[in-house]
Amino acid sequence: MINEAWKMTELLTAAQMRAIEQAAIESGQVTGLELMERAGRGVLEAIFDEWPELRATSHRAVVLCGPGNNGGDGFVVARLLKEWGWEVFVFLLGDPANLPPDAKANFDKWQVVGATHVERLDHDDDMSSCFEPALFSKEADLLLGNAYVGHVVIIDALLGIGLNRPMLFAAEYAATISSFVPDDSYDIQFHCVAIDMVSGTCADSGKALRKATPMVGEQLWPLRFEPDLTVTFHRPKLGHMLGADKCGKLAVVDIGLPSISQLSEASVWLSDPNFGTGLKKSFGHKFSHGHALILSGGIATGGAARLAARGALRIGAG
Repeated sequence: MINEAWKMTELLTAAQMRAIEQAAIESGQVTGLELMERAGRGVLEAIFDEWPELRATSHRAVVLCGPGNNGGDGFVVARLLKEWGWEVFVFLLGDPANLPPDAKANFDKWQVVGATHVERLDHDDDMSSCFEPALFSKEADLLLGNAYVGHVVIIDALLGIGLNRPMLFAAEYAATISSFVPDDSYDIQFHCVAIDMVSGTCADSGKALRKATPMVGEQLWPLRFEPDLTVTFHRPKLGHMLGADKCGKLAVVDIGLPSISQLSEASVWLSDPNFGTGLKKSFGHKFSHGHALILSGGIATGGAARLAARGALRIGAG
């Protein structure tokens, strides 16, 4: 769902976003800790804006934190919800000692007010060994199996926009997330929120980044967590538009950073607020998405035709 107010706004790549943040920090305008605090508060406000009934009283939250700064944002959200009076359950996939400095600082702040279940990662590029779906299912049963009636917010703060290569974790990751969303036998209203970017998704292309494994093979069914709400910072990212059907509703939070145009002219601008809302080709048959016929010249004159064909595929033509 694309907000009308974003017409003619900048769309950033992950590298551009990092450059803006780094420039602001190096100029002394803000510290990394301040940006993380603003981001966490922005996520909280976006949640309350989307579901006003959650602001009125305390509920429960499950915050899944990853080994980078996206996890640091998650610790801020967890602490703020705890201060709001919520019951908060935090899981860290990674070693606390290896967290980046700002994320570690917010992990330490969270530890003062709440506990963290830690699952350490054994490999830098293979997260599959760290996922124990049965363990998380047990934790979910403990969380949800005591006749709790109310709202539960599940927050994905695992990877954010930082992922730029395929990883061997898709099936286990999906099982971990889904273990917190049991069947309808629970009288609970679930709200799923992704911080910055749906984990496992490329911020520049909107594609799921996964490697083929013996368990998953080349099967193409979606294995990503699909949130009701994605909260990103400063500007939408290209991947939010190109993978709009996987973001749920998108909220953009201002954390006080300058426009990319002040740093670079290589900007992409969103001219149509409805762009991306029709790109829902994750399911269905190719014949249900229209057809495109590209007529090309000879071998030396087919460049434009190839570009047109790629564009037709990107927008979902059969």
